[in-house]
Amino acid sequence: NCALLKEAIVDFIVKSGDDIINPNIGKVSFDNVPGSMMTDLLTAVTRGKKIDDGSSDTSNFNTMRVGTLREMLDAKGLDVDGTREVMIALLKENSLISPLV
Repeated sequence: NCALLKEAIVDFIVKSGDDIINPNIGKVSFDNVPGSMMTDLLTAVTRGKKIDDGSSDTSNFNTMRVGTLREMLDAKGLDVDGTREVMIALLKENSLISPLV
């Protein structure tokens, strides 16, 4: 799936950042990178910081991995396909709806 592939690529960029920006090792140009990638990179960096400091925020959909978002959607019987943004919007929308008793 594209969302999982995109997440894996962003994770690789975050992990290999020193090598990528080192002009003697990596010759990568970011001139044509879409602006939306900045959000994805910041998400990965923030997620990494939470792992490093041992904290976890299960209520913050924005820093969750795509696999976790899909598991939550599946548990609610919702569509698990789509971009990260679509999955987050579905979860937020359905978290606000309380079942009728």
